[in-house]
Amino acid sequence: MFCASGVSANEGTLRLIASEDGCVVLDIERDRILKLNPVGAEIWKLLSAGEPESQIVRKISQQYKVGEQRVAEDVRALIMKIEQFRLSPGNSILTAQPEPRAHSNSQPSYPWYGQTGGDDHSPKPKLELVITAFLGLAIFDLILFLSSLRSLCACVKAWPVSREASPPGPNTIGQICSSVQRACVWYPKQALCLQRSAVTTCLLRIYGIGAQMVVGIRPMPFMAHAWVEANNAVVNDWPGVTSFYCSLISQ
Repeated sequence: MFCASGVSANEGTLRLIASEDGCVVLDIERDRILKLNPVGAEIWKLLSAGEPESQIVRKISQQYKVGEQRVAEDVRALIMKIEQFRLSPGNSILTAQPEPRAHSNSQPSYPWYGQTGGDDHSPKPKLELVITAFLGLAIFDLILFLSSLRSLCACVKAWPVSREASPPGPNTIGQICSSVQRACVWYPKQALCLQRSAVTTCLLRIYGIGAQMVVGIRPMPFMAHAWVEANNAVVNDWPGVTSFYCSLISQ
């Protein structure tokens, strides 16, 4: 009915992402994920509504035509898992499946994982930006190691957009994205899309561009990804990423 592993979620609350195959519960506070099948998802929703355990057993038994004893065992097992993970169903927020989003074409999408010919068509990286991005990757890597996704998101959210920067040129976004990509190549370990997007967002803000880091997931099969948007357009990833993933966090 469920399985669990270490991953991430939202800011201080639980997010419930539903799909035809069940749902995924994410907790950014403790970097945990709980995957539930359709029956487990229904039990979670009833728990969220404050239904007593006996009433949940009765409703699930009637809905799925399963004996109450078997249902009671599943309900009790899920409640024990919830208590083990220190989760609170009443604090969960339902997030809908991703809907295709129309984005402005005013900004191009710069090199993203899997794109061919990116180095030949994107603005050349600048050495000072590559070095800054390299240091940023290390800092966000350390934050994830010592704390959690919530702390990383808080750092990105608090990073201000510079009001003193010169107006960005036509290649500014491209140079920043290319420089971060080059820094990821030099970085001694694999740089996650989360670190890459956090660094890209902060660098864009230093140059006066109001960028946002977006973290999204796809419930079944579970997939998570992070990217950057500026001027209502994806700038460091495949443009269709917004219709493939359900946006959970935008910082």
